[in-house]
Amino acid sequence: MISSESNFTSSKGLTWCKNVRVTELVVPSAAVVGESVTLTCSYDLGNEELYVVKWYKDDIEFYRYEPKDNNQFVYFPQPGIDIDLSRTNSNIVFLRTVELDSAGSYKCQVSTDAPTYSCVQAVKEMNVIILPIEGPQITSGENSYELGDNVTLNCTSAESKPAAELGWFINDRPVSDEETHDHGVFTNHKRLQVSSKSLHLKLSKRLFHEGKMTIKCEASFYGTVAVISKEITLLEVNHSSTIHYCHHLLIFISIILMLSSPLRFLECFPS
Repeated sequence: MISSESNFTSSKGLTWCKNVRVTELVVPSAAVVGESVTLTCSYDLGNEELYVVKWYKDDIEFYRYEPKDNNQFVYFPQPGIDIDLSRTNSNIVFLRTVELDSAGSYKCQVSTDAPTYSCVQAVKEMNVIILPIEGPQITSGENSYELGDNVTLNCTSAESKPAAELGWFINDRPVSDEETHDHGVFTNHKRLQVSSKSLHLKLSKRLFHEGKMTIKCEASFYGTVAVISKEITLLEVNHSSTIHYCHHLLIFISIILMLSSPLRFLECFPS
């Protein structure tokens, strides 16, 4: 956030020391396509009067609030900016529908009136994501294993934008990079992205707890935001050395992100 302190000396030798500043700029670091977003710009004018508040996306003005003007609210349409003026005011801009074009750098600029004409501003970046409609897929070339076998499982994310970050877990513990192989990102004809990561492990008795082992692949976005996971279970049968991998019966799907109401997860995105 950028702010400035304005000093003004009048012709009579009086000194005006004003601390005009933007106290808070709330712009989500990531927003979901199709949902709404509230942008908030809070400011402290000290003893000065507000002249105008301007909002910019990528340095192009899209909204202006000028309290002394006959037309206080002015909206300048541009791609990705769909403002609901009934829910927008001197501090808040309400975007009705987020699109891919909504991604960019958002700036709030606050200017005061005479005699000081102070101007302060703050800038934040907003990314836009298309969430997948399902969890990642886990595949294997075998239906059964024995203790001591080397096992390779592959996790492939559903299409999204940007590509999901994939992580493997065994019994809820993260797997080290040495036991995985990242296959990179594939971009399809719809410009959506699919990521893939393999897990390599050697089956040993220590990996099983009370006769079973759970292996999970998680797809996440921007580190800590919405997570979608898929889990499989390996069962130790009759305490023998044979372990059966029941792909159709024992897959457990855990979808933390419900796409029917993605707004409830927007608060997970850091501002």
